[in-house]
Amino acid sequence: MKYFISWTHSDPIYQHYFADVRVLVSPPNVNLAWNVGLWPSAPVDLIVDSGAFQYHRAGRSPSPEMVLDRQLHLAAGLDTPVGICHLDILVAGIRDPADALRRSMKNLTHARWLITQGADHLPENTEPIGVIQGRDAEQIFYVAQALAEMGYRRFALGSLAGKVASSRDEVLRRTEAALEAVGPRLHMLGVSSVPVLEALARLGVESADSGTPIKEAAWGGIFYSEPFRRYKLPSAHFREWQRTYSFAEVIDSPLPCACPVCRDDPTQIMNPNGKVAVNLRALHNYYHLRRDIEGSHAE
Repeated sequence: MKYFISWTHSDPIYQHYFADVRVLVSPPNVNLAWNVGLWPSAPVDLIVDSGAFQYHRAGRSPSPEMVLDRQLHLAAGLDTPVGICHLDILVAGIRDPADALRRSMKNLTHARWLITQGADHLPENTEPIGVIQGRDAEQIFYVAQALAEMGYRRFALGSLAGKVASSRDEVLRRTEAALEAVGPRLHMLGVSSVPVLEALARLGVESADSGTPIKEAAWGGIFYSEPFRRYKLPSAHFREWQRTYSFAEVIDSPLPCACPVCRDDPTQIMNPNGKVAVNLRALHNYYHLRRDIEGSHAE
């Protein structure tokens, strides 16, 4: 399974340190003037999602046209493959079946707009991605089939974040339903749990994204691979860490590691304070998480 790092302005530029980096960017996470040309080096693959989660939290309802214009500006000038998600409508947390169905129908309306009218504006290196949204596995199956019938050949499954925390089995059921409907060209949006990412890789999905390396680094989390292990720096945040990972161990010195940060100076990842240290730890965590998910060296 291919791993995409979810990226924001304050994160390290992973492709500056590693080869074959895949990146997902959500437009609300970068400023209006920014685009990929400001990166000193390009990723080998880019997904630009619609920003639906952030727009929903902010109470905003952008139009599909506005979202596509924003996405195309963000990705302008990149020669490597780009996937563009249509404006999707979140279904997560909707208990009323009628409301969930209404949202799914609106999601499909936006998807139809991108694959017909919006597709005329896409550069040659850009492929539309149909975003599957549903409240259960059955609805996901039929939404995925509808997207395939529209002409989509690449898909993403959304509204997983809450389920990853509350019901991992449900995430796998929904994934299996989507795979049955459209096959393996399936991307999993925003999956932060390492065990779930590992399980998705075993199911055979094409790719997944998360911001886990930087999120864990900010809390003093350190990853190592082969086998995958997570540790915690001694800090005031240890109790918060234990609530999520009761098995985490405190580490007070670095273990052997071949990542670019540790090859330079392994003690750099041990500083619990400061943004520079967090970013270096994120690079280290990315190296080991990607090794675990892809089964290859992130070098």
